[in-house]
Amino acid sequence: MKKLIIVIGLFFLSSNVLSEEILRSVVIPLTEEDYKKNPTSDCRSFSKVLVEAKNEWKHVIPFKLSDQGLKHFLIGYNLQEKLEADIVTVWPSYKGRRDQYYVLIGNNNCFVKWLELLPNSIQEIIDIGSKKNI
Repeated sequence: MKKLIIVIGLFFLSSNVLSEEILRSVVIPLTEEDYKKNPTSDCRSFSKVLVEAKNEWKHVIPFKLSDQGLKHFLIGYNLQEKLEADIVTVWPSYKGRRDQYYVLIGNNNCFVKWLELLPNSIQEIIDIGSKKNI
């Protein structure tokens, strides 16, 4: 029985690590320019939200989805709920027993929304979008 529990535990651990590795292939680092853009309309500036997040989560290295990752994320996400975005950022948070990623979304440098997702949930949305894109 003890061996079965160890095997199941290793399976869940390895599947979580694998999903994070795949996710890393569709993210790129944020640039200084991402923090300095001006909004194109009267809205809450996405760049200012990024600066606030950077100040609050100083220990976190944020990323944004690459063009291909963004495209597939939007296709997958729009199957659930309508979303227009030109930037999706991922802020990993390694607290507690499960990793939670904060996802900040912007469009035309306006803050759109934020989500709290598991790493494999983000990857699942991207995977669904890439399959629908074929």
